[in-house]
Amino acid sequence: MFGIPIEILALPPLAIAAGVDLYLTLLFIGAAPTTGLWDSPLPGALGDLDSPSVLIMVGTFYLLEFAAERFPATALAWNAFHAIIRPLSGALLALLLLDGQPLPVMALGALAGGVLASLAHGVRSGSAVLRWLGAGIAPSVLLFSLAEDVLVLGIASLALDAPAWAFGCAVVAALALAWEGPSLLRAFAYAVRVGFAHLVQPLGRRGWRGPEEMPPWVGLMFDDDDLRAPRGTLRGTRAGAWRLGGARRFLTGWLVVGDGAPVFVHRRLGSTKCVELGSLETNDVLDHDLFRRIDLAADGFSSFLLFSSAGPSTEGLLAEFRGG
Repeated sequence: MFGIPIEILALPPLAIAAGVDLYLTLLFIGAAPTTGLWDSPLPGALGDLDSPSVLIMVGTFYLLEFAAERFPATALAWNAFHAIIRPLSGALLALLLLDGQPLPVMALGALAGGVLASLAHGVRSGSAVLRWLGAGIAPSVLLFSLAEDVLVLGIASLALDAPAWAFGCAVVAALALAWEGPSLLRAFAYAVRVGFAHLVQPLGRRGWRGPEEMPPWVGLMFDDDDLRAPRGTLRGTRAGAWRLGGARRFLTGWLVVGDGAPVFVHRRLGSTKCVELGSLETNDVLDHDLFRRIDLAADGFSSFLLFSSAGPSTEGLLAEFRGG
């Protein structure tokens, strides 16, 4: 493809595959030479992954990951830890793939591999978070795991057998990540924060936060005389929102209450937005060990708000949404 070395063409798809499922990708690459399906040697130094000790290690971690992701809490902890592991592994995989290339190419390739693996992991983890935090009925975790495995095996095999086609698929995937990625990355980051708050909540104060404990950009929204709540009566809590107002994206911000209806305040494109929630119908409330979820509906659109279990109580939230 335009004289580009196959190592460079194979880098983006393999990095994305490693971001989705690192251990299956490494296991497949290491076992590939023994299948007889590839006549030529693997590009770069990828053939070094065929060591029995390496295969046993990555196979063990694959089974551990498969077991950890059967339950939301362990899946969140595993994926939060691998938010550090994935970029490092993506960079190391790129260095193996680009072995023998000029040093600047290897350095840029390692950077690209780390970034792509990290983004793929974050987006994949964010979509998983929305499945188990969401209000809708989702297919089983096992079904999603099998689908991801098939996807990873397909990408990795295509990268080894037809790197030019794999590169094209990776470009399309990167464009999709750029479109949907920010929302899913916010969902993953919010879930990690919720999990951390659950661990440290015995050490901190629970409940609503006063104006002095909110970020300055939240309080500034209520300095306008047109807003109902006097600033001195405000209280709030961190919150996440999915499909608020019908928009298919995950937002993070603050739920703020005062004398009037609750509002959701968030930042977007450098400006602060305020969404009135008084007209939304409160359908259901879920109180989970890690989070609280309030399902909302209006004009045929369903959405939900998420709160840390370290925040206000379920009764306190419902009192604000249902007028006491």
